[in-house]
Amino acid sequence: MESQEILSNYSQAYHSLYQRQPAEVRDLGGGWVLVNGARMTTEELEDLTGQLHKEINKMRASKRNVVRKLLKWFSTPRSEA
Repeated sequence: MESQEILSNYSQAYHSLYQRQPAEVRDLGGGWVLVNGARMTTEELEDLTGQLHKEINKMRASKRNVVRKLLKWFSTPRSEA
């Protein structure tokens, strides 16, 4: 995968999780990138992007659970006092 595509994937995942763009995302060449002040290899950035996706999935699952609980609560018949 090309560095620009790796940087783009990271930026999209970061934005999905934090609702803002990363402060700095730059290709340094030779398989190195600069992300939010940290210099790392493109492989490390791909791993970091994977971790962001895991957090995004956890967040979505949590929201789904809350919605399910609310739907269950509203669908349960209530006795009138």
